[in-house]
Amino acid sequence: MQTHRWWLAIIATLLTPWIGPHIDQYVPVGWVMFQAGTEDADSGFWVIAAVALGVIYLAWLVLFSGLAAWLARRRRDRGSSTGHTNR
Repeated sequence: MQTHRWWLAIIATLLTPWIGPHIDQYVPVGWVMFQAGTEDADSGFWVIAAVALGVIYLAWLVLFSGLAAWLARRRRDRGSSTGHTNR
């Protein structure tokens, strides 16, 4: 089974700590969004939250994509360093 980077980025985004005022402990973004939905938050919150979610998601996706590219390059380099040639 292959885990896709975008799934990992979604999960990591929802588990990222919420950075906001009056937060003294770890509170995941997903929990804050769920609570805001049940408490009928104003539209300003949703605009800010959407932008924040987009930025966090893109940051995680770039990180996972970079890690995947680095690991693929490392595997490729290790495979070519064995000295075997295919002729």
